[in-house]
Amino acid sequence: MFGSTACSASISGTPVRVEPDKSTLEVGNYPTEPRTIGNAKSDKQARARESQRLADYVALPYEADPSYVEDAWFLRPHVVLNRKTLGNLVINDTFDDVAKDLVAGWVNSWSTGGAPEDKRRTMNVAVLMFPDAATAAAVGPALEHDDFTYNRDNEPVEIAKHPNTQSHWRPSVSSIGSWTVHDRYVVFIKLVDDTTAPDLPSLVGHVERMLDVQIPLLGKFRPTPAAELPRIPLDPQGLLGRTLASNPESPARGEPDGTYTGRGILSLMEQPGHSLLTELEQSEVDLVSFGDAVVFRSRTSKASEKFWAQMKPSTDLKPDQKIVASPSGLGDRVECHGIVHKFDGAETVLMNFCTFQVDRYVVQASGKQLQDLHQRTSAQYALLTSR
Repeated sequence: MFGSTACSASISGTPVRVEPDKSTLEVGNYPTEPRTIGNAKSDKQARARESQRLADYVALPYEADPSYVEDAWFLRPHVVLNRKTLGNLVINDTFDDVAKDLVAGWVNSWSTGGAPEDKRRTMNVAVLMFPDAATAAAVGPALEHDDFTYNRDNEPVEIAKHPNTQSHWRPSVSSIGSWTVHDRYVVFIKLVDDTTAPDLPSLVGHVERMLDVQIPLLGKFRPTPAAELPRIPLDPQGLLGRTLASNPESPARGEPDGTYTGRGILSLMEQPGHSLLTELEQSEVDLVSFGDAVVFRSRTSKASEKFWAQMKPSTDLKPDQKIVASPSGLGDRVECHGIVHKFDGAETVLMNFCTFQVDRYVVQASGKQLQDLHQRTSAQYALLTSR
């Protein structure tokens, strides 16, 4: 809603949206004033923020092979600060000693999907960043050595297309692991293919194609200088301070709240699909903030309106979804829908979602209880529209 005047003369300038009367919004106990987040306050917080920045340059497996259609990492943390995040991908217990100088890292994992009982191929890719190229050059081979010697049946594998890669497999198992050194980075790939018998040339081909996509991306990333990293800004654009903070007792995801500009967005979206990155680019989305809601910022209001037309629930309502009541006071660009389960004539709402657009922003929020979701959605609207 924009301010207007009832005269016939032409008025120059940019229309100014009328700030909502917050007293009319039902926000419960949720905050409605933006907060200043500032800089990192600990080494862990600084490294996690640098990992979030790195995430935008960690390849999504479907970029190398469109048959990867499903995020296989689910709600597990993607930020890699030690061996714990990588879980059973790295089975040796020397990782934290060998990679003690790890600055930041991020992991993505996608599979070919299907029903739970279906066999699938899963591509895991992690990028680990170290202080300099010399450190990475020492760490990569050491991690491969410990990974290789963990099982006596492992055999070395040559990845000829990427000579700075060391790799291994077991001939009786359809999987391969590799460690590639590139400048200050070590790229870890683990491919597990349950769809076919062990086929080494095929496995090597999958690794090479993944590296073909990943390696060029690393040249585009600009690490934070070491002297500046301890005080790295956590919210340089100020959008995270206008995003509802996650509840520390029940966070929405494994990563700390943060902002992303590229691939990191898709790593944290539920079932994003191959087209979302293109949709973000076409809608000029230049920043996304993840907290207790997800806030997409476009470069212009017009582009944001275009994104809203794609994202609003009624555009593509699924058979197990239905439109439910929306909170009042947010204008006409807000829709809410529920995921329903029907059994013996009874209907159960499993989860509710609200989506709205205002100014340069499109917002998604979710919650089990509709009234609470309305309050959070209204509070998020107030945060974005406050001056």
